[in-house]
Amino acid sequence: MESSLGFRSGASIPCLNPDGCVFSVGKYSLMQPLIREISPCEKMMTMQPTLERLQHQEFQDRNGVYRVVNTVQSMYDAGDIGDDEVSAADRWYREYLFATLGVVEERPSDGHFREKGDVHTWMLGRGKCSARISEIRETLGLCGHVRLEMLLAREMSFSAMARQLYPGISEGRGRMKVSAQCGLILEQLVHVYKKIKKNSF
Repeated sequence: MESSLGFRSGASIPCLNPDGCVFSVGKYSLMQPLIREISPCEKMMTMQPTLERLQHQEFQDRNGVYRVVNTVQSMYDAGDIGDDEVSAADRWYREYLFATLGVVEERPSDGHFREKGDVHTWMLGRGKCSARISEIRETLGLCGHVRLEMLLAREMSFSAMARQLYPGISEGRGRMKVSAQCGLILEQLVHVYKKIKKNSF
């Protein structure tokens, strides 16, 4: 016998419960879900950088998540630089950003929040940052300044820097040269900041 809905009597009627499982009314029991939602963790595990991005940037797998490798952090992890060099690099980056673009990050690296002030104190502070960047450029020279820009401001990897600075040699050899130069420049940057602080008193 067929019902008005088109199902024969005694046959199972497929239904969908709130969990997305298909079950039947009648002689058949619960069936397996037809659609399974993928959790956010599973989605993150399957996401990987494209081949084009892998050619331009270096990535590191951290707990299943691919992140761009920070060159300064990789130097610190390798033991090539210490805490003083990392602090000097962070300070130069922030002052360079403020001097060139007038942008200040919300949370300072030292954890201390300062008064924003008015437009006059803002411009005076930006002028002082610009003067320090110019003094560092004169002390380290143009080559040192260019490498600081590439390393810190543009966040380039050693391989990318080597392709631009030493296109005539192998990438591996150029990478070693750039790595050694950047370590030396960051060490000099620490002493330059100490000298600036001494002369300001």
